[in-house]
Amino acid sequence: MLRTRLCMRNQITAVLLVALCILTPFGWTEQAWGQSRPARVGILSFSSTADDPRLEAFIDLFEGKLAERGWVEGKNVMFEYQNAGGDPSRFSGAAAELVRQNVDVIMAASAPSLHAAYSATKAIPIVTTDLTTDPIALGYAQSYARPGGNVTGTFLDAPEFAGKWFNLLQAMVPGLSRVSVLWDPTAGSTHLKAVRSVAKSLGIKLQIIEVQKPGELDAAFSSLRDRPQAVILLPSPMIFGQSEQLAKLALKHQLPATSMALDFATTGGVIAYGPELQSPFERSANFVARILDGAKPGELPMERPSKFRLVVNLKTAKTLSITIPQSILLRANEVIR
Repeated sequence: MLRTRLCMRNQITAVLLVALCILTPFGWTEQAWGQSRPARVGILSFSSTADDPRLEAFIDLFEGKLAERGWVEGKNVMFEYQNAGGDPSRFSGAAAELVRQNVDVIMAASAPSLHAAYSATKAIPIVTTDLTTDPIALGYAQSYARPGGNVTGTFLDAPEFAGKWFNLLQAMVPGLSRVSVLWDPTAGSTHLKAVRSVAKSLGIKLQIIEVQKPGELDAAFSSLRDRPQAVILLPSPMIFGQSEQLAKLALKHQLPATSMALDFATTGGVIAYGPELQSPFERSANFVARILDGAKPGELPMERPSKFRLVVNLKTAKTLSITIPQSILLRANEVIR
């Protein structure tokens, strides 16, 4: 009898070992068997945290929220950092390196980083904060409710923002008819298409200026023709990261400008309207934690930002000899005097 039991036990053990060999290549996570090594989270960004204090704050927030969900650096999770060094052409190489390192999940902190990560892998889960592209139109997901692939996270494919930017500028510049638009093509064309559509409906003439690197911004402002009455700064990682420089350039050229980056107004721009970025990074930590716990990205519904802010800089408005209507001031979440 004992011999029979030992035989059966050996057979069961053999079956389990075979099952382990079969299931592991098909995504049976280490969490299911008792994790034998720390999970590895790749963080792919436009610039390095050393070069961008604001990004560093967001990454710290992300890692802190992940720790609250039980994934603590040095204990059961490691972070692998890759960035484009401010040069969009380096994104593909940075993403490929994370794939080579076989990280468990990639946190792509922008539209260009998502594009690079998705081009590099359809197997590794990707969590993103992408405020400039339409995930359905670009094929990242089948739907917001059930993405179906390896991408999930927070998206802002909100063409209605274009209407809000024009409304703000029209309130500050009566008779607005000429607007220049700074557009970084690496961020996609969702917002550009929306701006063109709204401008056409309002009878406003547009000048589109492409910029991809910080060194191109000064020349971009110097190339403004037909003396535009205002400027719209379409969102991208580079545009967000250069908010202070853009505020100074707009002031130098005596032009009212608006941006989705709230830092634009707090560092000297006249007005900004856009989402709070803390929440999407916190949500990214939630997505990553659930994936590390065993969830599939294709089954995690994608989200949209829910908190937005309007920031008005009255000091800059006075310098530009612009009157901010009381209706805007009453709506503003922050007024810099």
